[in-house]
This record gives sequence, C-alpha cells and structure tokens, in this order.
Amino acid sequence: MSEPMDFKSLKALKKKMQEESQQRYLDESKKRLSKIVETKLKTAFIGALSNFEQEFGFLWGHEQKSGPTEEQEFMKEIWERTRTSVLNNGNNQIRAVKSEIANHSIEWQRYQTELPVKPMELKEDNDA
Repeated sequence: MSEPMDFKSLKALKKKMQEESQQRYLDESKKRLSKIVETKLKTAFIGALSNFEQEFGFLWGHEQKSGPTEEQEFMKEIWERTRTSVLNNGNNQIRAVKSEIANHSIEWQRYQTELPVKPMELKEDNDA
C-alpha cells in the first residue's frame, strides 16, 4: 500500500504537469505555424504555375484536342523543365522555412474576445 503524497510532492507534481502541458502547447503552436506556412507557399507557387499554363499553354498545346506540332513539343519540353525547376525551388524554400521555424520559440496567440460585464442591480421586491 502506498503512502499518501505530502503537499510539497503534490505541488511539485502539479508544476511538472503544467510545464509539460505548456511544452506540448508550444510544440503544437510550432507545428501549426509550419503547416500554415507550407500551405500558403505551395498555394503561391502552384497557383503561379497554373496561371502560366492558362495564359501561355497554347504554346505547347495545353488542353488542345489535336496532337501537338513539332514546335509545340519543343515548347512543352522547355515548359516541363521550367515547371520542375519552380517546383523544386518552392519545395526547397518550404524546407528552409520549416528549418527556420524549428530554431524559434513560437506561441500561438489564440483568438481572444473580451466581453464587458456590467454588474446587475438587484431590485428589492416591495410587494411582499
């Protein structure tokens, strides 16, 4: 049968649990920021590639029904190399940002709303 914990032990245990909880919160804050930044960067460079394909895709027969011409084949090779380069660069930048985030302490300042509370006036019941 174990002996009951004394007050100091309980206080130390509570402090340890609070510190562990705070550390988990900081770790989750860092992961959250990392994920958000990654999504935004991917959206930026993939969105840019999509815009180029929409505006210049005719050069390599993008969404064309018939087979590509020799000139379109040549342009498509250039486009594929460029697209690969942009994607590789974007992914390298994402890794660099994640590495940078790992070197910082980050705490998410959650959305907070303060509602004003006015004290209620108690009315006395004079009818009794």
